[in-house]
Amino acid sequence: MIKFLKENRLFSKLTGINLLSKIGDKLFYTALLTASSGVENAGFAVMIVSVSETLPILMSIFIGVIADKKQNKLIQIVRSSFFRALMYLGIGILFHFTPTFYIIIWSAIFNFMSDMAGNYSSALFSPFTKSLIAADQMEKAQGVISLSTQIVTVLATFIGAFVLTISTESILAVFNAGVFFVVSILYWMAIPKIKTYENRIRVIDEENPLITIKDNLKLIISGKRRLIDIVQLAMLNGFFGGLSPIFAIFIFSNNELNSISRPVKISILSGLITVFMILGNAVSVRNHKTTIKYFIDYFIADLLILIVGVGFLMNSIWIIYVATAGISWLLGIVSPKFSAEIVNEYPIERLGGIVTSVNALLVLTPPITSMVFPFISTTSRRAVYWAFIVYGLVLIGITGTIISFGNKSSKLSCKKAAMLLKPRDQRD
Repeated sequence: MIKFLKENRLFSKLTGINLLSKIGDKLFYTALLTASSGVENAGFAVMIVSVSETLPILMSIFIGVIADKKQNKLIQIVRSSFFRALMYLGIGILFHFTPTFYIIIWSAIFNFMSDMAGNYSSALFSPFTKSLIAADQMEKAQGVISLSTQIVTVLATFIGAFVLTISTESILAVFNAGVFFVVSILYWMAIPKIKTYENRIRVIDEENPLITIKDNLKLIISGKRRLIDIVQLAMLNGFFGGLSPIFAIFIFSNNELNSISRPVKISILSGLITVFMILGNAVSVRNHKTTIKYFIDYFIADLLILIVGVGFLMNSIWIIYVATAGISWLLGIVSPKFSAEIVNEYPIERLGGIVTSVNALLVLTPPITSMVFPFISTTSRRAVYWAFIVYGLVLIGITGTIISFGNKSSKLSCKKAAMLLKPRDQRD
């Protein structure tokens, strides 16, 4: 990996700047989530904060279409990063006062606008990897980006929690604004070196990209077993979307690990999720499992969601930590196989659009569960803990459906795929 980074110094520099912006993405979320759990109408406040964090992810497929049409992408990234610095400066000013419900709402709005700008920057940044890296080295480049992003996510969460223990939310927000300001400066300084590569990026202004998205979705859902795979993985992702806000409410009254602050407890949960997903990925690479073994992994992960619900009901943070780590590990095993099947199964002519559409479907449930679970908590905490058990039972039912389709082909018919690949005016 070190040799690859040395041979591709410009890629390494841009990736490093992008990773610095990733630190800014995660640095303040724990603080905002913790503050929202301590105000009046805490359940509703936590729901709003969760929505502000997850809704921009759901909208990324449309933001990406806008970014693809933009010239001077690096200048756009500079402006976007500077805008994010202003948003967090605004949050810092708000948290100079004692946090109230309305301060949390305004902070969530600023956080939402910042995350929208962040997803826009990520979409603008994506083409540079292909422009800078040769095709035969692309797999290494993507591996570097994936691994470093996971590590930075964990580090940023812990850094935010640590800074919060020795300072205030206001100072942390201003510090975060400084991170984005530095990112904007570094991108601006990189413009002269990257300009030649940026000129190689073609900007295609399609008349109606929504039609392409629609056709890609038709290709995906035409395979029955593949559709159920997507539903299963999307709902497993949805579990994590609902877990974080409810865990923030749970630890407010939990007396275990009293020597550790609430932000650190949330950071430990985030760290376990990320680390065990990475470990699961490593296991998946070394072991080529059969389809039925992956069904067993699904079933165990679904069963562990039931155990998380039991952990909440028993007021045991240890059960929640262990069960969540197990779910993350199993999801890390299953996800690479699923991605490989998508790449191998669908037509190469539309693979880029299909992968984007699949990713959009996989992040569909976290914004929903991040709203639904906190909303249930506003009526009763025990009700939302039982909701996790019901959620796990539903997933077990979906796993049973997957097994029932196990012996059926999930591949599209050549005729149907060819029809969808034709221009619309040439279809029968």
